[in-house]
This record gives sequence, structure tokens and C-alpha cells, in this order.
Amino acid sequence: MINALKRNRFIWLLNLSLLFSGIAACELKENGKKQITNDSDKQTDFSYDLKNPDAIYRLPKSLGEISGISYLEKDKIACIQDEKAIIYVFDLNKAKVISEHHFGKDGDFEDIAIVNNDAFALRSDGTLFKVENFLKKGKKTIKIKTSLSQKNDTEGLVYDQKTNSLYIACKASPSMNKENIYKGFKAIYRFDLKTKALIEKPVFLIDLSSVDNQKYSGVASKFFTETAIKLKLSDGSSFYPSGIAIHPLFTENIFIISNNGKVLIVMNKLGDIIEIHKLDKLLFAQPEGISFSENGDLFISNEGKNGTATLLKFKANQSNRIKPKVDNEKN
Repeated sequence: MINALKRNRFIWLLNLSLLFSGIAACELKENGKKQITNDSDKQTDFSYDLKNPDAIYRLPKSLGEISGISYLEKDKIACIQDEKAIIYVFDLNKAKVISEHHFGKDGDFEDIAIVNNDAFALRSDGTLFKVENFLKKGKKTIKIKTSLSQKNDTEGLVYDQKTNSLYIACKASPSMNKENIYKGFKAIYRFDLKTKALIEKPVFLIDLSSVDNQKYSGVASKFFTETAIKLKLSDGSSFYPSGIAIHPLFTENIFIISNNGKVLIVMNKLGDIIEIHKLDKLLFAQPEGISFSENGDLFISNEGKNGTATLLKFKANQSNRIKPKVDNEKN
């Protein structure tokens, strides 16, 4: 009897959602410019045409679960996948993996960052693995446990040269304790490479309402969100950071992608969201990795998701660069 009631309630909610979908269509038609994040007026400061990659690289089966990338050197990308403790070096000119570098036991590795001759691999439970001189035979792996845990589901990692730190983006819980839960936000933490310690207060908090409200608005969107929460299908947001990168030329601009919702946001170092762009699901089947070359070319990797994993390259439009933002960083 109870199961029947639950089933009937679900069917009622489903039918009601179909009704509201018609309302949503009207809302989008009436207020399209205000609701869609990648309007033309939003793109005037954006230097990448995310609908038209300059190159698409099909990755080998070994990288079918590619979860993170970091630009290594001229025309080479360091890649990691979420099942093996292996750093793969992908050559863009040869369009193939040219070397593999094992660094420990297999695990759920989500991202990678290159710092000089060393590589840092991030596991989903917040553990870092420093692989010293990872391209050489005499490499050494150091395991670094942080205060982050599996509940945070750490998925994004990037090196910030200005602060000599690693930024760690959390896909799940933004908090590490009950006192500071940061409800309604996603968190990015800073690991100081000089002190070899994680700063236990987030360096950035992403306001989910700022992201979601600029995607769609209105009664239909509100209904869908509330319905998903009641059915425990969502926490009310469609933004879950899966990759993070810092622009090499405009270093105050931080790019963060989310596979859920297929969104890319650009944030400054004050924590303000300055750009929001929807990603075409046909191009971005499962965006998990993001990185830049030294000249500003953008790379985004996609897991296979029942197909071939890909690496997309977007050349920066020199006449339409992202404008530098004034950096009055918080103390």
C-alpha cells in the first residue's frame, strides 16, 4: 500500500512537471535574454568559441575514464584517469600517448597539476600524491593526507603560481566540520606548498544561487528544483565542480567546469562570478578536465561515457580577449 502511494505521488509529480514544462517554454520565449547565461551580451568579453573547437583529439581506451589534465610543455598534456595511478603524457602533434608514468597503487584519481618537475595527483578523498621528477626513472611519490575527505568528493586541482598553492575544488560537501557547513555554496580550498598544509577555511565559495539563477528563472524552474529535492534527486543545484584552471595571461580569472548541468563559469579572485557559459552536450559528453597552454589556448577533456573520450582545443580569439579584472584580494 505504501509503495503504491509513493508510486502514485511520483506519477502526480511527473504529470505536474510536464504541465510546468509548457510554462517554462513560455518563460524562456518571453525572457530569453535574461535567462540564458550564454547570451551575446555575455560573450563580448569571452575569448573562446565553445561551440567550435579548433581541434578534437580522440583519446585511446586507456584514457576512456580521463578525469584530469594539466598542460605540461609545448604541445604536451599530462593526463590522469580515475582508476589507475598512472600519469599519461599525450602529444598533441602526434595525437597519441607517448609515455606512461606509474606512481603508486590504483585509486579514484580525479585531477592533476604540474608544478615545475613535479606532478600532484588528487584523489577523491582529498589525499594528494606528490610525484617528484615524475618524468624521470628516479621519481619519488609522497602521499599527503589533508583534512578533506570523501564527503567533500574533491575533483578539481590547479596550481596557482602567485600564491605558490594548489586550489582544490570540492564537488560535494563544502564543509569539513559541523560548525561551518556553507550551505548553498561549493567550496575551493587552498593547499600551501610552502608550509605543506591545507588552509582549513575555503579560499573561495561559489554561490550556487548566482549560477542557477542566471541559467533559468521563474515558477517552472522553482517547481523543478523543489521536486528534485523532495525526490532526493538533487540538492537543488546543477553545478558540481569537476575541473578547475587558472588563465595563464589573466591570472585573476579562474575557470571551473561542471559536468552536471554542462556549465563553465569564470570567477575572479574576489570570488565573484564574472562569466557563465552553457556547454553543448554533444561536444561535452562528460567534461572533467580543464587546462590552458602558456599562450592561453583552452583544453577541456571529456570521459568516454559509452563512447570515445575526447580532448578539445579552443584557441583564444586575440581580438576578443577576456578583460583583466582588478585584483583586490581579500586578506
